[in-house]
Amino acid sequence: MAEKKGTKDKLFNFRPVFFLAIAFCLGIVFCYFHLYYGVSLWWLLGLLPIVGAPFLFCVCKRDFIMRGLAIGALLLSFGLGAVSFSSQMQDYADCPNVNGEYYVTGTVTGKMDYGYHTRLVLEDVYVDGVCLKSTLNATLPATFYDKVALGDEVLLFGKLQTEIDPFNDYGFRANAIGDNLRYTLQGENCTVTGRTTDLFLLVHSRMQAVVYAGMDETPAAVTMAVLTGDTAAIDADLLENVRYGGIAHIFAVSGLHMGALYAFCLLLINKSALRKTPKIVQFILVAALLLFYAGVCGFSASVTRALVLCLVAYATKLIGSSADFLEIIGLAAIVILFGCPSSLFEVGFQLSFAACLGIAFLEKGIGQVCVEVGKGLRKIFPRRLSDSQKKMLAEGDTLSLSVEGRIARSLASAFSVSLAAQIATTPILLGSFGYISGWSLLLNVLFVPLISAAFGFLLLFVAIACVLPLACSGFVLYLPNLLWSSALLLFEVADFSTFVLTAKAVPAAAYVAYFGGCTFLSDKWNVSKAWRRRFAWVCFMGFALVLLFANL
Repeated sequence: MAEKKGTKDKLFNFRPVFFLAIAFCLGIVFCYFHLYYGVSLWWLLGLLPIVGAPFLFCVCKRDFIMRGLAIGALLLSFGLGAVSFSSQMQDYADCPNVNGEYYVTGTVTGKMDYGYHTRLVLEDVYVDGVCLKSTLNATLPATFYDKVALGDEVLLFGKLQTEIDPFNDYGFRANAIGDNLRYTLQGENCTVTGRTTDLFLLVHSRMQAVVYAGMDETPAAVTMAVLTGDTAAIDADLLENVRYGGIAHIFAVSGLHMGALYAFCLLLINKSALRKTPKIVQFILVAALLLFYAGVCGFSASVTRALVLCLVAYATKLIGSSADFLEIIGLAAIVILFGCPSSLFEVGFQLSFAACLGIAFLEKGIGQVCVEVGKGLRKIFPRRLSDSQKKMLAEGDTLSLSVEGRIARSLASAFSVSLAAQIATTPILLGSFGYISGWSLLLNVLFVPLISAAFGFLLLFVAIACVLPLACSGFVLYLPNLLWSSALLLFEVADFSTFVLTAKAVPAAAYVAYFGGCTFLSDKWNVSKAWRRRFAWVCFMGFALVLLFANL
């Protein structure tokens, strides 16, 4: 889709993996409407040509064979998306229907304290010796929260209920389906019978133990959220204020965290004797560490996406090639959706990929605007030069960036990335939560670079504390505890709910118009800037009008 010489007969360049991912998503969406809204299969007669149409606009007319193969691949990807979603929903509905009072055994993979009761998430669930092959939510009295730890194998007794309806009062239960959550249990008793042998879960449990032993309660809860995505223990008011501030994504382990760990790994390799090892060894070491960390975080959709992005980028770097960012995003989407098609309807998945696509489409243009602004500011506030520097310029040499220049460049980069992600996620935030934060851009520019810089060292501190006796945790984690306590003061004294933009509804047509406008703001279309701006203006006007009428 990027402009290149010799592509004037193409509206955009064909990126196979990216367009295959789009076709896969369309297949899932069509199957969803067919299954639950009765959309007729006859609609395929109009939809399938649309699925194959992109290739007609991005190949030379002479390439008949390649055109046919590509269109066939797009249609096949569409079909695979539809079949995979249908198969997942059928499997979800075919679970054993168990209702009544039963003894239940399982392994605790999550726990939440709601004050008046405790919620446990169980996997490897057995009912009267029969494996349910599903996840179970168990509600117990509040007293059991401190008696049960992650990784414990427990025996429960209570009223078991099967939940296979894919819808509830809030709509499609994408998260529950993705987590394979089919059963709930109201229990009164819980007995710990053993410990799991799952290494990922044991490491997660150990991390939780040392963090809460070595840090105050609030910094400990935030540390676990940043490192593993577990927000269950964060104070509800604090979490809500962070959401109003627009930076709740720091608690969802994703590209920010995996990218920071990836950069930390590269730093260790480049600064140690490992830089002399073969490239394949370096790749295996980095991949193993990232995979292990993703396992500790439960291989969530955001973690898997970030894992694929990092590994593909690193592999192409080692072989001296360059991977197209849109192709990497498409590959990550296919990997996740092939394993769990219902993830497409999860807000976390949508926000994660929207942010990546926003960076891919918009960051370059925003960065160019920042460069032009910087040039204008340098004319107004010229840099003071020494005599030697003036002499170098007179001789045709270039000057290295000053400290102020390097700081300004870093801030401009952080600003352009944050703004691109913010623009792309705006309609999803409005549609899913009913508001967007007016503070988001400022707080992201402030906190995202800090989290990126500190994440690797925070994880290293916790890793050291995990291998030492529990009594040493307070000493090892003293500095992280102090830094988190200081950083959280901002969210304890400021109310970020005072500056939010709200909307009652965001129709599907508004999403289409908005994201269409975003693509025309980029250089991905092989048309002139003037026409791209016109198309973008029309799309955004359409978005505004649809949103206005929907919220009257």
